[in-house]
Amino acid sequence: MPVHVKQPDQTRIVAFLAGESNVSIDDVSKLYEHERATLALGARVTKFIHIFAIRNVQEILRTRGVDQRSLTVAGSAFLDV
Repeated sequence: MPVHVKQPDQTRIVAFLAGESNVSIDDVSKLYEHERATLALGARVTKFIHIFAIRNVQEILRTRGVDQRSLTVAGSAFLDV
């Protein structure tokens, strides 16, 4: 008898990540799916892949945010000269 494993609600996950990072749901969805697929390659246990995918996406979005803020700050300082 197969055991039913409840899959995480990807729509809610993506919406949360998008709201947390102020990035469009479409962009976060693509990023999340890419991370899940990458992690699933060769994985023996797939039950917790979504957790690692969330962490990876958060880190990517955090890095992008830092890069954007750096460009904005550096750009505004450059423009003020």
